[in-house]
Amino acid sequence: MKKDKTTPTVAAGTVDEAKKNKYAAYRKKEKNDQKPEHFKGTLLRLVSMLKPYRVAVIVVFIVASAATVLNIFTPDIFGDIVEAFTVEINNKLNIAGYDMNFDNIIRLLLQIFLFYFGYTFFSFIQTYIMAGVSQKLVCDIREKVNYKLSHMPLRYFDKNTKGEILSKMINDCDNLSNSLQNNITTVLTSAIQVIGVAIIMFVINWRLAIVSMILVPISGFFARIISKKSKKLFRLYWDRVGDLNGHIEEMYTGHNIVRIFNHEKEAIREFDEITDELQVSSVRANFVSGLLRPILNFFSNFTYVLVCFAGALIVLSLEENQPGHLNTNIGIIISFIQYASLFSSPINNIASIINTIQSCLASAERVFTLLDEEDEPADTPVHELKDAEGVVEFRHVSFRYLPDKPLIEDLNLKAEKGQLVAIVGPTGAGKTTLVNLLMRFYDIDDGSITLDGIDIRELSRENLRDQFGMVLQDTWIFKGTVKRNIAYGRMDATDDEIVDAAKAAKLHDFIMSLPDGYDTILEENGANISQGQRQLLSIARALLTDPAVLILDEATSSVDTRTELQIQEAMNNLMEGRTNFVIAHRLSTIKNADVILVMRRGAIVEQGTHEELLAKNGFYASLYNSQYQGGIPPEEAE
Repeated sequence: MKKDKTTPTVAAGTVDEAKKNKYAAYRKKEKNDQKPEHFKGTLLRLVSMLKPYRVAVIVVFIVASAATVLNIFTPDIFGDIVEAFTVEINNKLNIAGYDMNFDNIIRLLLQIFLFYFGYTFFSFIQTYIMAGVSQKLVCDIREKVNYKLSHMPLRYFDKNTKGEILSKMINDCDNLSNSLQNNITTVLTSAIQVIGVAIIMFVINWRLAIVSMILVPISGFFARIISKKSKKLFRLYWDRVGDLNGHIEEMYTGHNIVRIFNHEKEAIREFDEITDELQVSSVRANFVSGLLRPILNFFSNFTYVLVCFAGALIVLSLEENQPGHLNTNIGIIISFIQYASLFSSPINNIASIINTIQSCLASAERVFTLLDEEDEPADTPVHELKDAEGVVEFRHVSFRYLPDKPLIEDLNLKAEKGQLVAIVGPTGAGKTTLVNLLMRFYDIDDGSITLDGIDIRELSRENLRDQFGMVLQDTWIFKGTVKRNIAYGRMDATDDEIVDAAKAAKLHDFIMSLPDGYDTILEENGANISQGQRQLLSIARALLTDPAVLILDEATSSVDTRTELQIQEAMNNLMEGRTNFVIAHRLSTIKNADVILVMRRGAIVEQGTHEELLAKNGFYASLYNSQYQGGIPPEEAE
């Protein structure tokens, strides 16, 4: 009987319920992510980074002040113009044959034109200077991030996805750049304008000034609540952007694996989930921050009404011969309406960019979080090693990635100059960790590792790594010429030395078959050459450095059998006189090793030659038999 392959029908209510549950789970996740953030500290730290540009900032402040002063005096001139027209009209109506005099009005109009021109000119100057300052500041931040990434321990990169790190390096820095350039001058001029307008209003009429500002505390209360909420939402938004970058980087870097294992639907589902969360966080953040402007506009418009109403009451309540009547006339009321607009407009301007400011601070905090990560322990070089012999010794070495999970305990090992030391063992035994400790990608917890009798912690990392050559199973090729890729470890190498290294790696003939030979441009990660050729190029790169110690992580695993034999022959000649560590997965490749170290659960359980270890019929023999005689792998047998 055939199976019924009909797709079951899903009720619409079930779909809606699933969406509700999904967004309920997201809101719960959002609530958990909203930890108290130090936005005030972030703002102060961002401002403190402007110190190197304090001269330019002072100039901007002066220019902005000048522009603002010119701008805030224009309503007073408008009031004077209205008064001048009022006087002339009254004279015309009350004095027979009176000819209106426009000289004073023309003078006032010319004055207001000059004020507006000066305001525009000074605004241009401050914008131009501030654009340069903001770009230089963000450039400094990018340089600090780049420097930081080159001095961070490997464990940071193990804990964070590449996409998340790239998001902080690119997206967050770009957001900082755009926000600073567009909004610093707005905030600066708005602050000056609010203070200046408030002073002038109190000078002109303190009663109307109080009426104009009576709603400011209420609008400030709403602004504080909305701002506090939007801070958390924008931080969450940029976290989701980092998640999205991480997912994209993983899925598109490993797109072949995704397709091989038919993971496309799952990858799309994960992408949709992240983008849905990003959409929700973006809508919520912009909606909450967007509430501020209409609320402030309401209070601003209501303030106009109050000023007109209060001004009318004051004028009507004064007799013509009472003191203050001439100081509270129609011209002053009109000036105050404009001043009320000038007082509220900078507040509204800040409200309109509050979401950008909050987003900027969220990005700044993410960048500062990266900058505040702990660096690699500082080098304290006591010795400088040149022309190392290559004698390596591990003495009672202990190491663990996590404090409560021991990995390597009391490891002892000595590799003499010229020896080929093979390291074998099941997955998770600590083979790669051994190499990471030797290169000081991680520092040991206890014991010591020496090179030529010198503790490697007494050498600078640069000096230590100069003594090593490394060929990993996973190759790395950057976009550039074949020549530059080979010379990556020795940029001062001559063309002849590069060719010799390529010949030794059995790569020269292939390179010469390329259209431009050694000047052929390789795509990113060597996409236009085969995996085997990328592996040969990596071997040539390591050989060019002529290291005292050579580390090979199954360096021939990605090439065909014929090429492997050619490389092995060349490697046997090149290994002579060096200390060689080989992490082996195929035990057939290390039969000629001087010593084979068998690792299990972070400890060396056996060591000897291939024949000696087979004769012991121990753990190595079990590994070997499981590979080539169909036996049960020892870890599974347990």
